[in-house]
Amino acid sequence: MLLLIITIYNNKLMAKRQLFILALSLFFSYTAFSQRADSVRVKRNHYSLAVGIGWAHYINTLEIGKDDASINSAGVSLKFFWEPEHRLSLGLESGFYRLYKVRSKSYTDTGGQATMSAMPLLLTVRMRIIDRFYLSAGAGLAVMFNKVTGVGTQINSNILSLSNYQASASYIYPLTKHWQVGGEFKVLNFGKASDWMYTLQAVCAVRL
Repeated sequence: MLLLIITIYNNKLMAKRQLFILALSLFFSYTAFSQRADSVRVKRNHYSLAVGIGWAHYINTLEIGKDDASINSAGVSLKFFWEPEHRLSLGLESGFYRLYKVRSKSYTDTGGQATMSAMPLLLTVRMRIIDRFYLSAGAGLAVMFNKVTGVGTQINSNILSLSNYQASASYIYPLTKHWQVGGEFKVLNFGKASDWMYTLQAVCAVRL
């Protein structure tokens, strides 16, 4: 009888130990899985900084000096993006573009000319359509810079344009884990002056 009681007690004690070991195993397995999931989630969230430079073309709608306008120039863009897990990215875009430069024939000897440039600040949404190919659109503010020179005088003025937007398509190729290169075609509209331009730029980006 005593032997039977001892046997039952040992079996109960072993069962409790097995349950305790099983509970510990489940707990550590869940903790390890959560840590791996958190690690994957963090790694899929990135920030990127991109610089673009290239050709800019102003769509000539001038009423005065249209034939004397220089409408091709170099443009520069700067973008900062937050890239979460999904296909959409949110960012800010700026840059500097010369829309046109008009040199008046009547002031050739005195260097008379008029120049308009723009520096946008746009809130931009970008979507990855397929691997390495993106479409984006943005809207926001822009500062328009006007400079007129002639007959020994120079007049500078700045205008704030409130309604501006861009639409672009880009191809980005990853060189390494952090560095990327590609190209971008973009159309810009500046609402204050009702001016349009498009650009074709080479882009270099770093993922932070």
